Amino acid sequence: MTHGALRDLEFDLSGVGVRFSDLPEEISSLLESNWSAFSTERAPSPVLDLRVEATRVEPFEGRFDPKAMRAEISSEWARYEMLEGRVEVDARGTGRVVVGIDESTRPYFAFANFVRAALAWRMLSRGGALLHAAGIVLGGRAFVLAGPAGSGKSTWARLAEEAGGSVLSDDLVLLDGHGDGIEALGAPFRSTHESTLGPGRWPLAAILFPAHGAGAALAHVSGIESRARVLANLPFVADGVAGDRRVTETIERWVASVPTRVLTFGREPAFVETLTSF
Repeated sequence: MTHGALRDLEFDLSGVGVRFSDLPEEISSLLESNWSAFSTERAPSPVLDLRVEATRVEPFEGRFDPKAMRAEISSEWARYEMLEGRVEVDARGTGRVVVGIDESTRPYFAFANFVRAALAWRMLSRGGALLHAAGIVLGGRAFVLAGPAGSGKSTWARLAEEAGGSVLSDDLVLLDGHGDGIEALGAPFRSTHESTLGPGRWPLAAILFPAHGAGAALAHVSGIESRARVLANLPFVADGVAGDRRVTETIERWVASVPTRVLTFGREPAFVETLTSF
């Protein structure tokens, strides 16, 4: 087993409770620091309740590759596995993370990836998920720009912030459909952007898809294309579309409830005014 005391930690991700038990110090210290804005002594009824089983291993070889994660998904359980370990979670949100600990920070990043995967799967039961997108808040409403790496998400978020908006994330946005509408949640999934936003919930005003050009413009997009582009940007759960009907149900609800548009933007924040008046 690992050295040092094991710890239990709880977090409130803007109304989504997450609980961890038996965290080794190598993970708990970094988690407590990186998720400090969401730490709580008593989280809401946990959506995710994970026990950690950590074992000391020889130093990992090769490059850390989170995209190599393998997934098995149904509506009743999910299992995600990679070189550093695995996570298993059931329909109640109870599960375990098995992770190898060496002298590097690699086990922490593997653990964080397991947590994101399990949470994305669990959020399907609330009509939510993690969306591969940048998210901003303008005038009390959230907008998300969904797209793959290199599509301009980080640039878009930075420009919005320079124009007075607030950034939720430039990489992953936690969406929740537990209430009447779809909301974007403050969460500690921000990539490299130092967001000033902590816990909070904002109604989702639009799901945007990027296009690059001069000025700023919004264009309608068909329902079929919207569904396909949302599915392509649902990390951790998209591969389960055949075995877990909640994936399709969640996408259908999002597209039916929230406008979807193609946003053309350049290297200036003109799009902020366009979105504010949307």
